[in-house]
Amino acid sequence: MSATKEAMVALEHVQGLDISIFCMDVRAFGKEFDGYVNRARDEHGVKYIRAMPSRVVEMPGSKNARVRFFDDKGEENQEEFDLVVLSVGLRPSASVKDTAAKLGLGLNEFGFCATDRLAPMAASKPGIYVAGAFQEPKDIPESVAQASGAAACAMEKLAAVRGTMIKRHEYPWERDVTDEKPRIGIFICHCGHNIASVVDVKAVAAAAEKMPGIAHTETNLYACSDTSQQHIKTVIREKRLNRLVVASCSPRTHEVLFQETLRESGLNQYLFAMTNIRDQCSWVHRNDPEAATEKATDLMRMAVARARNLKALGTGKLPVVQSALVLGGGLAGMTTALALGDQGFAVHLCEKEAVLGGQLRHIHSTLEGADVAGYLAELIARVQRHPKITLHLRTKPLQITGHVGNFKTRLDQAGTEQTIAHGVIVLAVGGGERQTELYLNGKHPGVMTQRQLEEELARVRGSTSSPLPQFQPRPAQRGEADARSAAGEGAGEGLLSTESPTVVMIQCVDSRNEVHPYCSRVCCSEAIKNALELKKQKPKAKVVVLYKDIRTYGFRELAYQKARETGVLFIRYNDKQDPVVSDKGGLQVSVVDASNGRELVLKPDMVVLSTGIAPATDNPAISGLLRSALTADGFFLEAHPKLRPVDLANEGEFLAGLAHSPRFIDETIAQAKAVAGRAATVLSRAYLDIAGQIAKVDPTNCVACATCVKVCPYGAPMINELKKAEIQGAKCMGCGSCTAACPAHTITLQHQDCEQMTAMLDELLVREGVAP
Repeated sequence: MSATKEAMVALEHVQGLDISIFCMDVRAFGKEFDGYVNRARDEHGVKYIRAMPSRVVEMPGSKNARVRFFDDKGEENQEEFDLVVLSVGLRPSASVKDTAAKLGLGLNEFGFCATDRLAPMAASKPGIYVAGAFQEPKDIPESVAQASGAAACAMEKLAAVRGTMIKRHEYPWERDVTDEKPRIGIFICHCGHNIASVVDVKAVAAAAEKMPGIAHTETNLYACSDTSQQHIKTVIREKRLNRLVVASCSPRTHEVLFQETLRESGLNQYLFAMTNIRDQCSWVHRNDPEAATEKATDLMRMAVARARNLKALGTGKLPVVQSALVLGGGLAGMTTALALGDQGFAVHLCEKEAVLGGQLRHIHSTLEGADVAGYLAELIARVQRHPKITLHLRTKPLQITGHVGNFKTRLDQAGTEQTIAHGVIVLAVGGGERQTELYLNGKHPGVMTQRQLEEELARVRGSTSSPLPQFQPRPAQRGEADARSAAGEGAGEGLLSTESPTVVMIQCVDSRNEVHPYCSRVCCSEAIKNALELKKQKPKAKVVVLYKDIRTYGFRELAYQKARETGVLFIRYNDKQDPVVSDKGGLQVSVVDASNGRELVLKPDMVVLSTGIAPATDNPAISGLLRSALTADGFFLEAHPKLRPVDLANEGEFLAGLAHSPRFIDETIAQAKAVAGRAATVLSRAYLDIAGQIAKVDPTNCVACATCVKVCPYGAPMINELKKAEIQGAKCMGCGSCTAACPAHTITLQHQDCEQMTAMLDELLVREGVAP
């Protein structure tokens, strides 16, 4: 994925690049990662070559790199490239061993922190928690979620002393600048080389200081640094500034920092305007510094014009109901409920079925052999006896109203309705095994899913007398090339005994296709786990795995290696050349081997399908109750895949487990703990601040047409008892959708009002002669 991302970025910068990515398997197992790879290949022409280059040499004349490799047809190729980029993977830093020794932490054989799949953030020493790549190589979303999860683990231990060491920050008295003329201070950031290497920041400053109302202008190497922040406070005080404009990077990451500086200087935080001359100028126009500088000057002028019209805005406070509602009683839901309960918060745990456990009831062991059934039993027992958890079985939500800090949900528990109040909502509604009729599933007794095979293997493992499922033997067909011959056994040796069954596993069944384009992440490891257990119980068994890509990432690669060493055969088939399963007096599987283009005909006793994970069927209904978006694949859409991976778009709403996307047990536990950590940031407060940048309705001209209610993605507007639109401040995210859509023009978005927007447009268009 890193290689694909770099390829896409390179194509954005240089048109017409010819990019080839050499790989053994395409491991795009993250949420919507397959779609990203498909776009790179189909829309941008990135070539994926399944080969491991054997040699790279420098050509004497051109000094280019020549790569020697064997393609998927076994033919030798040599190709010349201007640049070769290596994907070298991750390893622990050299200092890790020393640090771990000082802390008394165990490391695994590769030097990463030793953890358990059922306790992924707990180091070997109690009270020490781990997050990120030190635990196992992982991507940014998993690292961010695991960091929140590790924080939640620590918060559980510190629950009894929460708040005892807090020192309340006292802000100076806020200066009333209502009757003052604008005195604007401008600070333009170099951002190191990010901005100043392209934009002439001094020229931008020189243009800005000529504008009306400017009392101070300067440039800074890093405006966000502590030194610069202290300097800005000094300038505000000495020059009696009453408004601040900063031209730098993204407001998303730095606006809050500068607003805090204003508050500490005795000014209202909304007397601040920020313009992004990095993302919108230097980054996108790096090949045209003159145009980038001109655009930065225009953006600065517009920000100053807006700043002259800024008004001080008040913020409100909202009391918090310090309890949580968790929807879903599977692994994610129970883990979240316990983590919140152990922090001292009341939890309502709702499960639509009559029992707890969800999909974990169908999993008996991890890839490493941990006892999942025993873990589940203990988890359920802990939930049932926890004093802070109220359990609601056979329960579904009927209506959800309110906002962060004060939700109200009407529940239906086996026909009995009740309404509960809570401060946050957690979606842990799970998913399920995809149902399919492909490959004779449900039509032939010798075809089953990986889940069914695991159930059977667990039954056999728990009983010395119970054999594997017996299938009717079939007569050997003369001249057939079957799985027995592929495994080294002669095709004419007759029937397979019950002690040596032949099993063909087919991966990506009804997945990674046009209907279900995503990867279910766990299927390759599940197949390998079952294959290893099958070989353990039946050493003479022949197992053949038909796959597109093997995605046993991280330490799971060890199991893939072990499976090959124990004799499991792996045969790759190309996309859109799916295997064919037929019943011709017995099961027959035809597949084109991608390594040589030859068709193989296998005659197994059993066909096992990796059918993948489907989103819960009631996701659309819950999405409607919360007004939370779903992805095209039917899973819930997080607020931001990297910055807020377990938050929904609406404040106070979170998601974990299969409601988010397919994932392993340890990843679900980490994500559920992360949700508990994020939810605690709300529940641990007595009051929440309501921002000033929210929409406001003038009821005089409101006719209650409900246009605002329909267009708001966050459910903030409502029609009150006076038949007028009203904005729920705690829900409003300041997006402006209602302001733009209101036919009566009776809604104003504070801090982005018409007067400010008009001033910006006048500065841009009138000065350029575009408008009169």
